[in-house]
Amino acid sequence: MGKQTETLIVKGSLGRALSFLALPTLGAQLVQSMGWLGEAYFVQKLGEAATAAVGAVGQAGWLLMVFNMMVSVGATTLTAQRWGAGDLKGVRQVVTTTLQQGLFFGTFAMPLWWFKEPFWQWLGVSPTIQRFATVYFAAAVLSFPVVSLTFSLMALYRGLGDMVTPLAATLVGVFVQLLLCAFLVPHYGIAGAAWALGISRGAALLLLLWQFPRSPLKIPSVALMEWHPLEHRNLLVLGLPSGVQSFLWSLASTFYFALLAHTKESTAALAALTVGLRVEALAFMPGIAFGIAAQTLVGQNIGARQLDRARKGAWQAALWCSLIMGLVGAFFFAAADWLASRFTNDPTTHRYIAAYLQINAISEPFLALGMTLGGALRGIGDTLTPAVIGVASQWFVRLPTTYALCHWLGYDTIAAWWTMSLSTILSGILTAWAFKWRVRQLR
Repeated sequence: MGKQTETLIVKGSLGRALSFLALPTLGAQLVQSMGWLGEAYFVQKLGEAATAAVGAVGQAGWLLMVFNMMVSVGATTLTAQRWGAGDLKGVRQVVTTTLQQGLFFGTFAMPLWWFKEPFWQWLGVSPTIQRFATVYFAAAVLSFPVVSLTFSLMALYRGLGDMVTPLAATLVGVFVQLLLCAFLVPHYGIAGAAWALGISRGAALLLLLWQFPRSPLKIPSVALMEWHPLEHRNLLVLGLPSGVQSFLWSLASTFYFALLAHTKESTAALAALTVGLRVEALAFMPGIAFGIAAQTLVGQNIGARQLDRARKGAWQAALWCSLIMGLVGAFFFAAADWLASRFTNDPTTHRYIAAYLQINAISEPFLALGMTLGGALRGIGDTLTPAVIGVASQWFVRLPTTYALCHWLGYDTIAAWWTMSLSTILSGILTAWAFKWRVRQLR
């Protein structure tokens, strides 16, 4: 795998390289979405409280994922750059450091179990939902070190350009989870879903570990005890901005939700936002896939001292992603009324959903630019710039303008959709400009 992959990414056709990197990652995103929907299918048979409980634990999960984001972003970038430079010793030092940090942060998150009650109260969920959530959260927290190691290993594989192994691990994990849900949930309720979650996470990690000795990442077990202070520092310097960005993004989304909750037609607004985000998630998948592909492609070519190839590859990835997400956006725009009618019979909610899809359809190509070229910037080793742009567009554009339009000036929820779309467009443009400027600096 190693030599063939290196030739393709660093020396081969850029189109083939991008397809090789992006398609398996897109497949993994689709499989993971099927897993979430499948789990929801089995859990909803237990009632609305159980479904809401899984959603509440999901909110906690997003906050915990900040730790995984910190480790995985830096791991992919450093591995790609070292592998592109032919520095196998450096790659293996990154492996050791990544696994150490992944295990540390995974274990560090476990004491959050003791803060579950304040978190449920902050979310405002009922005592019935809390009882379900506590059972499910136990499995989520106990298996979080497993998740953290899984994310770390996937990041390392992706740094090499191996997107197939993470896809295989995702397939195994989802298959095991849905199979166990089918057998356990009818007999053990929410506890069965919790067992299915924990065991499926272990299954995904086992596949990654099984493949580990067969990959260039392999290191002697004694090397896991080695300490590389400089590599730990490099990993944290790269990962911290992305972790902070992830946290502030989640917090900003919560505030945006709260702003809509205080509008005149709040129930319709919140229902429309929930539906709109789930439908729009179809467009996010290519952005995630091409962002990861660009990070690996740029990182390896920067390591190989091929700046022009890194630049061309990033822009080609951004163009492809913009075309795909633009087509998805065009579908949303044309089919907005039909899609809205699939989710509601309420006229106000229908109008808000249709407006959400049409207004945000305009921003899809710019969202593609931001996600893809943000990944390219991370491949260069600049994780701060995309973090600053992402945070600023939400906290200094989207939230203040939403508050001003919907609360000071009295516009309805549709004005909030415009602030969302325009802040996304601004973020995409700024990210493209930042990538162009950053590449010019490297010449």
